[in-house]
Amino acid sequence: MLDEELREGAKPFYMLPARILAKGGVTGNVLTVSGLCVGALCLVAVALGLNLLALVLWLLNRLLDGLDGEVARLRSESSEFGTFVDIMADFLVYGGFLVALAVQHQDARLALVALFFAYYLNGTAFLALSGILERLKRERQTDRGLHFRRSLTEGFETIVAGALFLLLPEHVSTIAWIFAGMVLFSAAQRLHDGWRILNQVR
Repeated sequence: MLDEELREGAKPFYMLPARILAKGGVTGNVLTVSGLCVGALCLVAVALGLNLLALVLWLLNRLLDGLDGEVARLRSESSEFGTFVDIMADFLVYGGFLVALAVQHQDARLALVALFFAYYLNGTAFLALSGILERLKRERQTDRGLHFRRSLTEGFETIVAGALFLLLPEHVSTIAWIFAGMVLFSAAQRLHDGWRILNQVR
């Protein structure tokens, strides 16, 4: 919901490290793979119940995910392959995070499965609509590699939810149910968005 506003507001802060990394020869793909490795360590930490370590790794993973695209653009190396790897890494970490939570919190597994299903539905709607809009050569609303349409839950809200899971372990089930409802609402928004846009196509 707040991704684009936050990205714009945070630009003065993250552009400096992005420029330093770009000038230092670090590529966007290297940052994506590094972020994926950090994300994998985060999942292990979550599963083992090392929540403070997991929180640091979670935030670092999300930071690297934000920097990889900027570095690629600064180096004029943006590519379809980079976009593909980036979204795959995101989905792996998001889904794996829930699986790791389910390992740690067996009593919250039903709520986490519901959230996993909501992720699946929302992700399917997002990727399907993005692919169709790309084929129709519609203008993108952002400078990112896919067609990102606005919805209630986006990257920022997912970061916050992940942090809450780790900071409030006694409330994992409640957080999962609430966030599942929010993600399902986002999926409904994307379905309505697709219906509205694609019904205009003749």
